[in-house]
Amino acid sequence: MADSPEHPPASAHAAAPVPPAEDEYDGSRLILRDGTVASVRATTREDAAQIARFFRDLSPDARRNRFLGSGQPGRDIIDRLADSSDPRQAFTLIALRHVGEDVRVIAVASYFALTSGAAEASFAVNERFQGKGIGTLLLERLAAHAARAGFATFHASMLTGNAPMREVFRDSGFDIRASTRDGVVELELQLQPSVDGVAAAERRRRRATAESIRPLLMPGAVAVIGASRDPHRIGGRVVRALQAGGFAGRILPVNPHAPEIAGLQAYPSARDLPSGVDLAIVAVPAEAVLAAVDDCAAASVRSLVVITAGFAEIGPEGRARQNALTERVRAYGMRMIGPNCMGLLNMDPAVRLNASFSPVCPPAGGIAFSSQSGALGIAILRLAAARQIGLSAFVSVGNKADVSSNDLLEYWELDPQTRVILLYLESFGNPRRFARIARRVARTKPIVALKAGRSKAGSRAAGSHTAALAARDVAVDALFRQTGVIRVDTIDEMFDVAACLDAQPPPPGTRVGIVTNAGGPGILAVDACEASGLQVPELAAETQARLRAFLPPTASVGNPVDMIASAGPKDYRGAVETMLGATEIDSLIVVFTPIDEDTAAAVLSEIQAGVVSARERGIAAKPVLACLLSDSRDRGPVRAGRETIPTYAFPENAARALGRGAAYAAWQAQPAGIFRTFDDLDVERAREICRAAIARGDTWLDDQEVWDVLGAFGFPVAAHRLARTADEAAAFAEAIGFPVAAKLASTRVTHKTELGAVRLNLTTAEAVRRAFEDIVSRVTAAAGEGAVDGILIQPMVTGGIETLIGVTHDPTFGPLVAFGMGGINVEALGDVRFRVAPLTDRDADDLIRDVRGFPLLLGHRGRSGADLDALRDVLLRTSSLAAAVPEILELDLNPVMALAPGHGCRVVDARIAVAAEEARTSRARPRRTT
Repeated sequence: MADSPEHPPASAHAAAPVPPAEDEYDGSRLILRDGTVASVRATTREDAAQIARFFRDLSPDARRNRFLGSGQPGRDIIDRLADSSDPRQAFTLIALRHVGEDVRVIAVASYFALTSGAAEASFAVNERFQGKGIGTLLLERLAAHAARAGFATFHASMLTGNAPMREVFRDSGFDIRASTRDGVVELELQLQPSVDGVAAAERRRRRATAESIRPLLMPGAVAVIGASRDPHRIGGRVVRALQAGGFAGRILPVNPHAPEIAGLQAYPSARDLPSGVDLAIVAVPAEAVLAAVDDCAAASVRSLVVITAGFAEIGPEGRARQNALTERVRAYGMRMIGPNCMGLLNMDPAVRLNASFSPVCPPAGGIAFSSQSGALGIAILRLAAARQIGLSAFVSVGNKADVSSNDLLEYWELDPQTRVILLYLESFGNPRRFARIARRVARTKPIVALKAGRSKAGSRAAGSHTAALAARDVAVDALFRQTGVIRVDTIDEMFDVAACLDAQPPPPGTRVGIVTNAGGPGILAVDACEASGLQVPELAAETQARLRAFLPPTASVGNPVDMIASAGPKDYRGAVETMLGATEIDSLIVVFTPIDEDTAAAVLSEIQAGVVSARERGIAAKPVLACLLSDSRDRGPVRAGRETIPTYAFPENAARALGRGAAYAAWQAQPAGIFRTFDDLDVERAREICRAAIARGDTWLDDQEVWDVLGAFGFPVAAHRLARTADEAAAFAEAIGFPVAAKLASTRVTHKTELGAVRLNLTTAEAVRRAFEDIVSRVTAAAGEGAVDGILIQPMVTGGIETLIGVTHDPTFGPLVAFGMGGINVEALGDVRFRVAPLTDRDADDLIRDVRGFPLLLGHRGRSGADLDALRDVLLRTSSLAAAVPEILELDLNPVMALAPGHGCRVVDARIAVAAEEARTSRARPRRTT
């Protein structure tokens, strides 16, 4: 396939990275420049009094800057700002924080429609909170809402001396045109931010997130709310864990009934704490948590870990309690981990923080771990300690009411102590945001994820081929593949992969050398390598000659190198040095089965010496893994100079870990994908068609509407005419030119072929008339009166390969784009793969290559292949359609005839299901009769 950056599709241009869509934001949170937070939401009519108070509290200069005059806004303006019920007319966002004893509006950002594509935008920020980036954050989010509502530009006016507003627009990243007259600057902002502007916004967001997490993981002082003298109670265990871990800062227990706990001065209330407390661990009953938060805020505590359970995990009552907790925490500007978590650890020797109830502290290292399961936490920490796997940090995120894995990814991206990131996930809070962050982080640090819930149960009833083929877990696999996240199946495998990636360089290729002293384990290693996508190549004659020079004649010097059971320490050292020097391999697995335990230590020592010798000769890029089939593995990590050699119990473990590492290295070595935009899209036309269908109560577009939507997005559709009578069909066929195809057009029937409602290679007008009448008769008998909307007449498209391209909407992940081998057997063959929209050009290429039928698209047994550039173009247009027209619930283009290279492709048949917002967030799907 041609490389897309050098061969862009017609009328497309690069636009990477794309700006966040409205649903990529955390809908209720802003993270400010200083690491504090504020709540944010759209206004309701009940907010009018709060908004009026906000403007009254502004200084005269601030009101002058906002309204170009010093007076108070009138009631009509306040009422308009409080009404966000129709985003196509007006929309307002407000940011809220605790000010004194009240939660107040601290910033307002709004737009009012001027035309269908342009809106007037304005904002104001309370002077106390200026300089924290609130205006810029609100403008970014306001623009995302406006773009979703169909606006392309913002217009704004400001006084020439309005420095805060000037700073917001300067930082916004939007292309701006400005003109000045009579002391007023008139601005026009294009709502598609520039590439540099999007990148700058991502950097600002990343720095702010990292700053907000710092008090949690690097506190100078930690308070324990609910500390206990009983070492078996949670509050008592946390205090003693902090002490036993050697925390470098102050520990401040809070207990109203004990002046001293574990030798530490205790405080009767969090309100009595001294200044400078960065983190409070909350371990009080659920009903007392809100009061504890108030007390912590009164003492200016910066962050919280709420260990207490009894929140969203117990049902609706707990969910309401958790929502109230989250609102309270954000109103105070704090960050929170939990509730319902086991706490966190930071193993940095300068911090030594065990703010959890775990008695286990693994060694310090370069692996960070975020776990959504508190129950697994202690088991994970025990396993890490037993394997001597060094952690930089461990965070049990619990219910993720505030801090999530997305936040931790951004923190660890900038953390110099962290080299590898591990995630145990049970759900995704914001998968679009995860995709954006993970795609960036994985370029520099590997992310290894275990996602619970691989079951294929739960596939829902569907009205299209695409939706029927999208099993429950397919979106997770697609998301991880696109973002470079390494997916594993067990905690054990997670640590196997992490140990490899943390201790060794990434494999520069897939060719593996194997050294062993036993044939059976060597064969197992070969099988496991090939099953893991690795190659075990025959060694070059020169390498074999070097091995024969010191190995016994009975040794096998192919690959694996079987040195036989009598192999001693020097044989292992020579084999390791020789294999690492061989240019035909990219990595090495050393398998050692002790025959004589008395010599095991000497063999390990010589393996280490062989690695050190190879590194001293400049062979630094090849990873080395060891499989020790004895209790030698329990003696601790194998060190080779400053290097750690990961050790595994069985060859399969080592091969799987190396295979995951090689796949990741190959992904990392690819150029980053580019999001492409097209100049010939009529987004508003497509949305109007879909909205009209929804308004009249339809779930499926009729055939003419389908072709109109595809035409608005520049799809290469086959010529077509919709006939209402047999005579019309014959006339259309003669105009188009024989041979033609006649197909049912119906919003009620999905599988046309099963009803005999498709006729091909019709060569005369009379044959077309007969086909028309017969299709109408068959369908009416099977599906009832009104099932036939007409008969579609198309020229025969010959010589191509049938493919399927489609979209289905996942309630969590949003639109998924599908590609596969098409035609009438698509569901039976199941050769369809998915990716999460939006797609980069690399995603599209990878999606095409991922299907089993890809060799057919390259050409097979003398048959011409397919125009892969044209297929990529259709996939990228499909991705654009899914992202820009959220009303589309399902889309099937089947078949898309992929013609010979250079001849493009043609969409021959299509169907589109539409739904309003509430339907897209449920698993209920529109049905069509068959």
